[in-house]
Amino acid sequence: MRKLNFIILLFIPLIQFSQKNVYLELAQEQKYCGGAKPPKEILAQYEKPLPYADKKLIIVSSNGKVDSTKTDAKGVLKLKLKSGSYKLYEPWRYHKTSPDGTDIKKYDTECLKNVWSKVDISIDTKKKKQVIKVDLDPVFCMHEIPCILNPQYPQ
Repeated sequence: MRKLNFIILLFIPLIQFSQKNVYLELAQEQKYCGGAKPPKEILAQYEKPLPYADKKLIIVSSNGKVDSTKTDAKGVLKLKLKSGSYKLYEPWRYHKTSPDGTDIKKYDTECLKNVWSKVDISIDTKKKKQVIKVDLDPVFCMHEIPCILNPQYPQ
């Protein structure tokens, strides 16, 4: 029994060290989507990125394992990942739906195939120093949603 306890105590630290802590503060650029040009004060509000708050992300490991995670209210994402490469997608991109959740028939499907293949965040924990690339799309204005066949321009 003592031998078993010793073996368990020996492997617990090894298990803990095999995972890497990943901490990301995510933000998304925003745009003014109104019609007439606003005053400089209003435009200044749009220069500061918004926290990517309370958003779900789909994690796909290099071996194909799929999981999901969610950012907190400040746009912070905390993960414990095993050594490897990971791709994170917005759910609409991973599940191959429209960016705004509307009927897929309103979109050019060939165009969407390219948009769906884009990786939003890539994380490589295999190296001593983690390599993280973040490429989140800016907040879309209704008339700028990608691949839509008949965009709704502001009046």
